[in-house]
Amino acid sequence: MAARMKAESDSAKTAIEAANARSERYFAAGKADSAAMNYAEDAMLMMPNQAAIKGRAAIQANMAEWMGYGTWQMSATTTRVDANGPLAVELGTYVETFTPGPHAPPGMAPMFPDTGKYVTEWRKVNGAWLVSVDIFN
Repeated sequence: MAARMKAESDSAKTAIEAANARSERYFAAGKADSAAMNYAEDAMLMMPNQAAIKGRAAIQANMAEWMGYGTWQMSATTTRVDANGPLAVELGTYVETFTPGPHAPPGMAPMFPDTGKYVTEWRKVNGAWLVSVDIFN
């Protein structure tokens, strides 16, 4: 069982890192619709200091709002992936920077760059790893 889970974890990590790289490009380009496609239809995004965002459509709307404030650069570093069958848990760290645009709320830029850690639960859906729960701080 340990060898099977190691092989599944290694395979999932490769796919998850590729999905994270796509997300980084989508964020930099301001493409909320593309970034949200990494999330399952019933996914949940839990960001600091706000209520959980439930569902891909709501996650996409939230991303579009934030992307409308300016330009984002995000870098995720996966430190661990544990997978078993169609479920995987990813641990990692992130760095994100923000350049405010004309629609940024006053005072938004001073809190960036932001660094932190995250836990993401992934679910394999029709052969693709999708985010089912995403939490960071």
